[in-house]
Amino acid sequence: MTTVFEAAHAVEAHMVLNLLQQQGVAGRIEGEYLQGAIGQLPARGLVRVVVDDEDLAAARAIVAAFEAEQPSDATGRTPAQAAPSRWAWFLAGVLLGALAAAAMLRAPVAPGGQAACTDTSCGRPQYSPHL
Repeated sequence: MTTVFEAAHAVEAHMVLNLLQQQGVAGRIEGEYLQGAIGQLPARGLVRVVVDDEDLAAARAIVAAFEAEQPSDATGRTPAQAAPSRWAWFLAGVLLGALAAAAMLRAPVAPGGQAACTDTSCGRPQYSPHL
């Protein structure tokens, strides 16, 4: 079995597999259930369509025709190839979360576990280490 198509998600893999089966080429999807292991993150290279070696030439021709019909964005990439920009948003979110966590960890805390007041605006008397 040889990989003939790497899908962006399981739905795309099923579309290609169905197209191959309509043309008489048998195949199967591998890695379909691996997507659930990483949640909603875009997973490239996990879901793929494989065919027998004797059907490889016909399958590649069918897949090439399928990819040629797919719409592309302004850069000429198909939607499946445009996914790396999602990684930039993901990494930006991780960085923002790390900065927020660091800011929260740097906040002063009284020995009882409550946030220490720096003025009287919080409605409690100020924490004094001499009490």
